[in-house]
Amino acid sequence: LLIRGCARTDFQQGSADTLYTSIHQHIFTLPDHFTVYPGHDYTGQTTSTVGEEKRHNTRLTKSRQDFTQFMKELKLSYPLQIDKAVPANMICGVLPES
Repeated sequence: LLIRGCARTDFQQGSADTLYTSIHQHIFTLPDHFTVYPGHDYTGQTTSTVGEEKRHNTRLTKSRQDFTQFMKELKLSYPLQIDKAVPANMICGVLPES
């Protein structure tokens, strides 16, 4: 979950259907006043609430079918540092010495 958005699902064995299910069954079932702390945000916001995301997250207010289609059609560019970031994340950011 991102504030007014969500993570991309087009690589790393991502699944738009699984993401939709996870957010709707685990996060959106919480009380609306609960504070959420998304992974990152590009506008400087650090928190939101379950209710705010249920009402204003334009990706996640769609039906499952529309969300899945939307995510499939995003056509985002391949992240520049992903080939370094993923292996580093897999070992908690500690890279082996060369």
